[in-house]
Amino acid sequence: TRWVGIDEAGYGPNLGPLVLSAVIAESPDAQAPDLWRDLPATVGRAGGPPGLLWVDDSKAVYVGGQGRDRLDAAALAVALAVDPDADLASFARLLAALGAGTLDEVELLPWLDDGDPPFPSSESRARCDAARTARPFDEAPWRLVAVLCEVIGPARFNAALDRTGNKAKAHFEAFARLLAAAWALTEDASVVSVASDKHGGRHFYLAPLTEAFPDVWFDRGVEGPDLSQYTMRASGRRLELSFRPRADASDGLVALASIVSKAVREHWMDAFNAHWRRRVPGLRPTAGYPLDAARFRRAIEPLCRQQGLAPACWWRAK
Repeated sequence: TRWVGIDEAGYGPNLGPLVLSAVIAESPDAQAPDLWRDLPATVGRAGGPPGLLWVDDSKAVYVGGQGRDRLDAAALAVALAVDPDADLASFARLLAALGAGTLDEVELLPWLDDGDPPFPSSESRARCDAARTARPFDEAPWRLVAVLCEVIGPARFNAALDRTGNKAKAHFEAFARLLAAAWALTEDASVVSVASDKHGGRHFYLAPLTEAFPDVWFDRGVEGPDLSQYTMRASGRRLELSFRPRADASDGLVALASIVSKAVREHWMDAFNAHWRRRVPGLRPTAGYPLDAARFRRAIEPLCRQQGLAPACWWRAK
């Protein structure tokens, strides 16, 4: 049986990328992975014993500017569990390990003054070194086999808005690409179970699912505030798909997907902020969310105009 958790970071901001990740585990039986139950000696909830790897909703792991080292350590631990020999010494190498593309493809190159940023950052290195040594997922009765990441930079996001006319549809396109990777896992007759956080409070997913997978039959299960459930079928293949609110707080694989997405987005924003803070004296960094993003835009837009940088390449329209 294969289990997949999918979650995003950066749906709401006007600055920076939208990032979605999928974390995939294999289990010899039908018992779903439960990171907190299965790995009590190495994995804990946010705010738990400080010696454990914190796995939770990324907003609980990294909050109020605190916990960035724990966010990076968990993202690193996931990537190394999939490939223990992965070279993750820079952001570009991390992106490659996640299948997210190049620095150019994630639209970071224009904001890099000093080349490929290091990963992890200096503030996270000690925690990441500890996670690298501890190998916190090694004793699980299941194994992590893949982690995939979609990084949709501002220009690509705006192009999706133009194409679909809708922010939710632009988001669902990226989700569908990760779901397609999960669906491909059913080709060897494996049962695949996919869990995802709800998309912006949506409860009904059948229409976008059938549009994205026209050759697949969907059985619709319950659809409501607490759960939206579907089964994908085709030629003996089957995938169980569920959307739950706050799935990143109840499902360990979704929590890991949340953490990977947030870590990637934060490193992208580090480079973007550093670029502009070198050019605008006294400029405070931004997380990119609407009110503060407007402040940041006012500060950088004159320079952008001078450099011929159209807003469409750095400002998400919605």
